Amino acid sequence: MYKDYQAIQWEVIGHTGVLRLNRPERLNAIDNVMRNDMEHLLRTAEADPEVWTIVATGNGRGFCSGADLKARAEAEKAGAGGTSPQPLFDMKYYYAIGFSQITKPVIAAVNGVTRGAGCNMAFAADFRILSEQANFGVNFVERGLMGETATWYLPRLVGHARAAEICLLGEPFDAQQALAWGLATKVVPHERLMDEAMALAQRLNSKAPVAVQMTKVALRRAWQQDVEQQLELQNTMNNKLKGTEDTKEALRAFIEKRPPVFRGT
Repeated sequence: MYKDYQAIQWEVIGHTGVLRLNRPERLNAIDNVMRNDMEHLLRTAEADPEVWTIVATGNGRGFCSGADLKARAEAEKAGAGGTSPQPLFDMKYYYAIGFSQITKPVIAAVNGVTRGAGCNMAFAADFRILSEQANFGVNFVERGLMGETATWYLPRLVGHARAAEICLLGEPFDAQQALAWGLATKVVPHERLMDEAMALAQRLNSKAPVAVQMTKVALRRAWQQDVEQQLELQNTMNNKLKGTEDTKEALRAFIEKRPPVFRGT
């Protein structure tokens, strides 16, 4: 299945949804069209039982160069004379938090330039596989702004001290630095990026998908709960999982000494 939105492309290969940001002439900068496309697509993917994993990447030289400041300036200009312009983004920031809100695991295949809001998007993913050409910059302070969700994700991913260095200085860093700081799953040659991302997706798809999705939710909730709350959540989820066909299949396969065949039910 393949579908072109206005600013993104979507293809389902097996049980993997491949999302490509598709404004290469603007290094995939986010405008209202892309934001709305992303929200619609992620909600659709979340509801699709055939999509178990998502790989997100960018077309062209950039993964995502952040908010489209040119579009913002044009919107402000259009609003001159008393008419309020359409805001570039609404306060849901779905483009930045959608990858962590959905239950399907998300692999960010970061292919190149990644700045500002594009960093937020990558940080919200569950895995980050980087091309050797990938580079980042949480450069909000250079625009007189602050790092939106980067100030929430980064302390949890790399610790407070490193997050302060990244967010307060706003200086760019490359793929190898991201790997050293623990922001990347791996760094690969540029031409191997999508092969590596799809191979990781296939590994994820070989597991029981509902269990994977519930585990993702539990991992995200762990950032907000104490251990007793976390254990209660996991016990509730495990009781639900015990009634699924995939859990029954996993037990049969173990007894019969064969690989399980999961169906997402």
